[in-house]
Amino acid sequence: MNAHSLRLSELLEVVPHSTVLGPVNGILTGCTCDSREVKKGDLFAALKGFHSDGRTFAAEAFARGAEVVLSHGGPLEPIPEGAAWIVSSRDREAFSAAAAAIYDPKGMKPKLIGVTGTNGKTTVAYFLRSILGLAGGAGMLGTIEYDDGEGLKPAWRTTPEADHIHRWIRALTRKKLPYGAMEVSSHALVLSRVNDISFNVAVFTNLTRDHLDFHRTMENYYQAKLRLFDLLDRDGTAVVNTDDPFGARLASGISASHLVTLGMDSASDVHPLKSDMDLTGTRGALTTPWGVVEVDSPLVGLFNLRNIEAAAAAALAAGASIGDVESGIKNLSLVPGRVERVDTGQPFSVLVDYAHTDDALKQLLSTVRALKPRRIITVFGCGGDRDASKRPLMGAVVARLSDFIILTSDNPRTEDPAAIADMVESGLRPELSPSKEFRRLLNRREAIALAVKSALEGDVVLIAGKGHERTQEEGGEKRPFHDPGVAREILGEYGWPG
Repeated sequence: MNAHSLRLSELLEVVPHSTVLGPVNGILTGCTCDSREVKKGDLFAALKGFHSDGRTFAAEAFARGAEVVLSHGGPLEPIPEGAAWIVSSRDREAFSAAAAAIYDPKGMKPKLIGVTGTNGKTTVAYFLRSILGLAGGAGMLGTIEYDDGEGLKPAWRTTPEADHIHRWIRALTRKKLPYGAMEVSSHALVLSRVNDISFNVAVFTNLTRDHLDFHRTMENYYQAKLRLFDLLDRDGTAVVNTDDPFGARLASGISASHLVTLGMDSASDVHPLKSDMDLTGTRGALTTPWGVVEVDSPLVGLFNLRNIEAAAAAALAAGASIGDVESGIKNLSLVPGRVERVDTGQPFSVLVDYAHTDDALKQLLSTVRALKPRRIITVFGCGGDRDASKRPLMGAVVARLSDFIILTSDNPRTEDPAAIADMVESGLRPELSPSKEFRRLLNRREAIALAVKSALEGDVVLIAGKGHERTQEEGGEKRPFHDPGVAREILGEYGWPG
């Protein structure tokens, strides 16, 4: 039996199940929960979804060559002769266990670093890949892209399904990469995508209001994040931002073998000895349990200094040297859509950022405000079919901290863009004053054009919400739209072609 196959009878020893229909002597060579991806010899996980029942795709999976179906309930129609059906009331847990067993890599597995939190996950993961690339090599899974050491793929979600994760781990093992950095979303933790992974380091960045359409309460959201720390290996390290109230709570009750706290003052294990920030970057030094780390980064802002703290501590805990950390921080010149500068020679700054919660916007705007620009012109909106309770809060923060506010559309999905904007305005208008300008312009390209046209020397134009995304989703249809690219086009049209 090679590394790519497993007998069903062996799989049943590790997969939680209640009933098996059909023979158990089949040989499995892969697994997936997407019937369109099924190949001959696969296990198809017909998961119970929020809007559909995966069992309705079983016939397609069998037609494509599936050997076994795993589901929460029995088959809806007769299964083919020679095929098998596993019934497990814990279907997602069972799928995770199946993926781990089927794709179990042969060889020295990479050290895995999981990063969770509302904001900062992507930037920390990029810093980790940059640092650990110098320490022997690293792959990455995250919001923007998946890197398995063999190539880059655009990400379709922050943390993919269990089969993709375990194939990624096996690819890193095959390439002999010693490290892997993963963004771990609260959805992935609740939906058991990472159940069968052992992390060497777990990082908590912060927790602020988001995803309450899924979690319902902040306590549920917090408890979801906690699950990552239950997945630490026996000698694992927890890296926690204790300046965040939820981080302080987590650190006070954690059972990890090693705990490293992050913060801005000397009470934390990792904190700045000195720092200097402007629109060209961040410089300073951090004290850590492993020694002093000099910081020279082109990334902007206090929140990025916090991200640097998290990445430095996690990389050092995983075995990187201080030299690797310093060089890796300096080498990372850009995280797509994260305070991304668009510069074509214009006499004002244009920054694109993914900030799409009230706290992320507050951190971003406060950082820019501290750099004393002439004015801040902010273009933003709120996504549809997501937590609606944050919309007035986002409007209030932007109005409070900006000089010229341009409210626009941001992936309305199946909702009415005007209705979303009304909710944002309900929080925005009470914060307006005679010194502030406000425009509502739901065409996003026109909104960015207005911001660029209105900007004067010394101003900062912030385009917030979509960051790296390359589409605008409206009415169930995705159309090409990339904030940095659109801003660059418009700057050229107004006389700064670069």
